[in-house]
Amino acid sequence: MEIELKKLSSDGKIAYLIKPILTVLQDAGGKLDRTEIKNRISDLDDQIAEFAEAVKTSKSTGNTYKEFNFKFNFAIKDLSFTELVSYTKGNPTITLTKKGLEIDVDSLDVEKEIMIPSKKFWNELSEKNKTQHNIETNVTETNVDESMSEDQIKNDFKENLLNAIARMSPKKFEAFSRSLLTKMSVEFTNQGVQISNDGGIDGYGYHKDLDDFRTTRVVIQCKRYNVGPVTEPDINQFLGAMNKFQADYGVFITNSRFTNSARVASREGSPITLIDGNDLVDLVIRYQLYITPVTTYILDDFYSE
Repeated sequence: MEIELKKLSSDGKIAYLIKPILTVLQDAGGKLDRTEIKNRISDLDDQIAEFAEAVKTSKSTGNTYKEFNFKFNFAIKDLSFTELVSYTKGNPTITLTKKGLEIDVDSLDVEKEIMIPSKKFWNELSEKNKTQHNIETNVTETNVDESMSEDQIKNDFKENLLNAIARMSPKKFEAFSRSLLTKMSVEFTNQGVQISNDGGIDGYGYHKDLDDFRTTRVVIQCKRYNVGPVTEPDINQFLGAMNKFQADYGVFITNSRFTNSARVASREGSPITLIDGNDLVDLVIRYQLYITPVTTYILDDFYSE
């Protein structure tokens, strides 16, 4: 019987994330940054992907937040407490320890080996906070996330960008997608404009790889979805259109996400590069597409003593 993530208790949601986090870290050789881990565990599990997108409103402040980000940070802390991962404050990179690299994830008893031992450390941290501040203090989601302020800044920017993209008209999203791929060395032709409404293709062009002087035919599909993910039938339809135009490979861009079955389908025929909402943010930052970079600072522990 499949576990329903959204119906789990607070601790249950944290525990649910433990194995996927360890799995993607092991698959990657033991080191990923927080955003990469979030993206990869979302790719592994549709329930995690839905949880990562869910937005809640605080009853006390009225501010919106994503519960997933708090639970993810708790899960990383628990893995750190049990010496399976290590990280440095201010650095988004999470690294598996020797113990973490060697652990058998499939046979791991998350409750017994992670959750229960971690409670001891949380209790000790709570007592330390009470002593330092001389007030009745509990370890809260805010306390945990304070050490992730730089990561939170990035999350806020990502949310603002994705919200802006969601408000785009389909035509503007198509232009935005073409602009991004143009930055990535794809040259679109007039044919790409002419076939925009033909067979699920939103652009046709050529990608020039300057490293090996190779030029390939590429077609793109743009889907601005504000409700629901891109599914397997969407990919299959795109594959058919790619074959029709004899493309060497395709690029499917969405501001949403791809279901696991859609990702599997994208690997079974002609090559398709999938770009979801998370990838879009990373690419916009990398190519500085319609954004202005600024410098900010966070305070070290020195100032809190």
